[in-house]
Amino acid sequence: MKKKYDLIIIGAGLSSLMFLNQYLKKTSEQKILLLEQKDKINSDQTFCVWEGPGLPSISENFQLKPKKIWNNIVLNSLNDQIKRHVKPYSYVCFDGKETLESLLSTCKEKIKVIKNEKVVQISCEKKAQIVTTENSVYYSKLIVDSRNNIKPHEIKSPLMQQAFVGDEIELTDERFEPDDVTLMSFKKNDNEIEFTYILPFSKKRALIETTVFTQSPRLGVIEEKHRKILKVYEPYKKIRQEKAIIPMAVVLPDEELKILKIGAGAGMIRGSSGYSMRRIANWAIKLKPEQLNESNLPLFRYHSNGWLNWLDKIFLNVIFKYPDNGPYIFMMLFRRAKMPSLIRFLSDIVVVTDLINILLCMPKRLMLKGLIKKKNE
Repeated sequence: MKKKYDLIIIGAGLSSLMFLNQYLKKTSEQKILLLEQKDKINSDQTFCVWEGPGLPSISENFQLKPKKIWNNIVLNSLNDQIKRHVKPYSYVCFDGKETLESLLSTCKEKIKVIKNEKVVQISCEKKAQIVTTENSVYYSKLIVDSRNNIKPHEIKSPLMQQAFVGDEIELTDERFEPDDVTLMSFKKNDNEIEFTYILPFSKKRALIETTVFTQSPRLGVIEEKHRKILKVYEPYKKIRQEKAIIPMAVVLPDEELKILKIGAGAGMIRGSSGYSMRRIANWAIKLKPEQLNESNLPLFRYHSNGWLNWLDKIFLNVIFKYPDNGPYIFMMLFRRAKMPSLIRFLSDIVVVTDLINILLCMPKRLMLKGLIKKKNE
């Protein structure tokens, strides 16, 4: 007997669960299958976004409880510091494990979840899509695919990698400023952009990450640098660790018949920053699930904004060729830009006056080099 479904979702990560959270709010009962190749649905990563006026609220729309909210941001270079108050906006942190558990809890009674089920092939018949796994075969009218299957020709900019190693630690004394989030504390590195990212949850507890934007990520090297940074905070208790490599590129995916790509494979990771939660949320909140069918798939595909792609390509060209200038670019941008304009820009909200403000705040000679390189490619 054929295992038939109205909708099959491949992968149970952030994009799939945010999609399901919004999809099931607005649709009548359907037979939905969620396939996850791992034996657990969780994440050891921390998700952060900007929240505030003009930005769809992730906390409210997805019923998620923030782990911490900050209204002050800090950036450090070797001989400079920027500290800015961003209210009425805020930088918001969500615990990865709790976020996925919460999103799954809102939909697990309405769908079937199968873990340890790796998809090996997707094929097409006239009236159905066929999903073949290592253990079984499933049939569906539509497929949502969240796997990170980015093809080389879908990458429309230089490809950088954001590699990081982070530890949440607890100190014996009070050394953190819990009201200030350090987005970037740059280290001297002529070949890569290297910085420390500090999310303080209290005066004694914080997540400290060593992050590198690079063409060739080497987690072992980053781990060694990270251990040296943590020595400053000894003695401490290690609560947990997170590490990953995230692609940084402008991705324009192929449009496959009857398959809706989401997540990294759909270009939902912002090329210039490596952030994804805000981009996924903005897309999911706008969904009109009642219209989802094979003839309407183009309406549901994620399409990144052309102006944002253009600016991200220029930025990626610059840091690909001149990584030693990365700290200078970030420091100039966060010092000069109007914070509401910068936050909307970083959150994929496109306002013409914001784009003009961002352009005027960037180092023009470097950006021109990135633009010329882009035109010559």
